[in-house]
Amino acid sequence: MSDRVVRCILWAIAGLMAASASAQSSEETSTIETPLTNLSHSVTDLIIDPESGDGRVQFAISPQASPLDGRLFLGLEPLGDDAPGLIVVVNDSRAVRIAPSPAAMTAEIELPPHVLSPGTNIITLALEDDETTGWRLDAAHSRLRLAYRIDGALGSLSDVEAALAADIPPPGDIHIEDIGRDVTVEAIVAQGTALRMGRVPAFVATAEAADLRIRYDIGPDNGGAEIRFAHTDVPEIILAGRHQQDLETAARLFASRSLRQADTRFSVADALSAAAIGRENTRLAPRGTTLREFAEARAPFGDGRGAQTAIVITEGDGEQRLGALSIMARTAIAHQTAWIYAWYGDDSNAAPENRHVVFIGAGALSDRNLLLGAPVEFRTALREAATQAGHRSGLRLSSAAYAHGDSHPAGVATVFTDPSNPSRWIAGFTAPQASSFNRASEILSRSAHWGALTGRAALWDEDGVTGYDYSVEGTPTVAQRLGLPDFSMREVAFFLFLLTMLFVLRGVWRSRRVNDKSRGWR
Repeated sequence: MSDRVVRCILWAIAGLMAASASAQSSEETSTIETPLTNLSHSVTDLIIDPESGDGRVQFAISPQASPLDGRLFLGLEPLGDDAPGLIVVVNDSRAVRIAPSPAAMTAEIELPPHVLSPGTNIITLALEDDETTGWRLDAAHSRLRLAYRIDGALGSLSDVEAALAADIPPPGDIHIEDIGRDVTVEAIVAQGTALRMGRVPAFVATAEAADLRIRYDIGPDNGGAEIRFAHTDVPEIILAGRHQQDLETAARLFASRSLRQADTRFSVADALSAAAIGRENTRLAPRGTTLREFAEARAPFGDGRGAQTAIVITEGDGEQRLGALSIMARTAIAHQTAWIYAWYGDDSNAAPENRHVVFIGAGALSDRNLLLGAPVEFRTALREAATQAGHRSGLRLSSAAYAHGDSHPAGVATVFTDPSNPSRWIAGFTAPQASSFNRASEILSRSAHWGALTGRAALWDEDGVTGYDYSVEGTPTVAQRLGLPDFSMREVAFFLFLLTMLFVLRGVWRSRRVNDKSRGWR
């Protein structure tokens, strides 16, 4: 074989190896593009001027990801004709100047890989001159695009917590093991997961479909309440203990303490020096008994991390529990703390009588403790939800029969005070169809619908939220403003009818009078 043939073979082999390496690299490289409003540290419209100070955009990269090149697109609008230049600083290591512009613009900022790192990345926007006006950042028209490569697997509880809080790549599907009718552990774990993510997780029913699994280990060989890390085909968080009480203790640790300093185990002793997740805020006084108070965490349900509240989850087993877990996760985000001391169960009759009550699940429609005190707005919303879901007319509130498919899932929420105990609040999240509750709960908890809840009852679906509140007084009429009697349309119609009859009778009487005179009668 000649040297020329050997060289050709070697070049061919080298080319095939390069092509294979390139294909493998392209398979391992991913790109994500997301609006700034979708980041964990969500950015809304940001004002950068001398009074407000510097603006900040913050995002997190998972510890298992290596950032490649990226782009930051900023939708900017000057606040005046004399808006100064804008200085963009990336992680205190790269500065870019955006020249002044008299009109709105989109600035493209390059993010080279050497200035980015796993963990928190901060981009600061500062004015070049503090003596003039400033800029407005339109977050809805600003986005982050970043290419990354997964280099390894998560190796500790600290890595898992950082991955849950990451924007790039976003956390995947999560499976929480079903341990039966007692939903205490599952509900608390769901809240702790949501607080770490800053958003409601995507819960799945099967372990095979999950990117992260949370399971349990109960046995006498365990030393006590403990949180462990394991990695099989996917990362796993294991709550361990000798009995159910230990398992609940481990769940409360998971929902209240940070694992950022933990390796593969986290015990009660470790919790003494661990930072808290979430925060206790001074609760504002409620301005009424409406869903707005619940959505804004004004209602008293979250007092003492749920110590004054009972949660009734009517479907606590199997796939049906996922809707309730989503509602509890969204509630924890709204209250910025998990309800680790709440009572959890599936029977409202067993709930402590001195606690506020939250019903979650389609089965709540058969619970007299919810229906007897519910306002009329709740029934109105239920009938509308049943109509949208395809029920036949004549809805029976105690039954979810007559369902025709799941094409348009809709849910209903309500808040009211117990008629027999005005100091006790009752809330409910349900749906006329059990089959659609999971999807309806996902729509409510993972969208802006939560912030739109209002009224004494509300109906929500994919299109939006409709609030019902018959206690709200409308705009006063002219008669009310002038202090005059305010007649209804029926009363006005009856008055006009009487007036018409009076004129008719007068006309008949006058006609007969004229005829009598023409005949000489008096």
